[in-house]
Amino acid sequence: MKTKKKIFLTGSDGFIGSFLTKELEKIYTVIGSDITKGDDLNNDNYLKQIFKKNKIYAVIFCHGLNSTPLNKKNKDDNFNKDSIQNYFDINFFLNLNVIKNYIKYQKEGRIMNLSTIYSIKAPKHFIYKNFTKELGYSVSKSATNMMMKYFGTKYGKNYLFNSIVLGGIKSKGLNSFFEKNYTKNNPQGRMMKLDELYPVISFLLDINNTHTNAQEVFVDGGWLSW
Repeated sequence: MKTKKKIFLTGSDGFIGSFLTKELEKIYTVIGSDITKGDDLNNDNYLKQIFKKNKIYAVIFCHGLNSTPLNKKNKDDNFNKDSIQNYFDINFFLNLNVIKNYIKYQKEGRIMNLSTIYSIKAPKHFIYKNFTKELGYSVSKSATNMMMKYFGTKYGKNYLFNSIVLGGIKSKGLNSFFEKNYTKNNPQGRMMKLDELYPVISFLLDINNTHTNAQEVFVDGGWLSW
């Protein structure tokens, strides 16, 4: 029997991570990592145990700090330095630490970063009511996109680094005002379905895909084209 390739997937217990784990396990062996299980991506010894003992075909970043327009108010504009730093600590520096350890112990591989349309363009603030998409989210995600390009151009001979830029995904509890206005501003007239994410993941994991590197791959229904 052919041995399944191994994938290290962060945020494995989250909304997106749990879905991808289920789909990927049909073909791959998934080593899931999540803070809810006590896993610490900032712990070099933890990452060493994974990357030194396993041949990891790919890393997929599904963890992250986000502010979501649920049916409740959030804080007003939060430009507090500590708040913004917290977004960077989770959305940027944890990714960086995983990458550093990955390239230290693995001779080749693939790294995928799940990003957002708000890493490319500013939020359309008018589609929200009693809610603010926080500055820290956008700037930390934008910085992480650039980090992927940086590493992709520096280590492209042995590793493929790509960001997947996602539009809004339909989920339970979203604010109705937001959802209605989001769909009006999307050429497809709807939010993304969770299972529409998997095809691009499959493409980037395909062993025949060996030249897609340091790119931002868009799955947004055309949102960024307007």
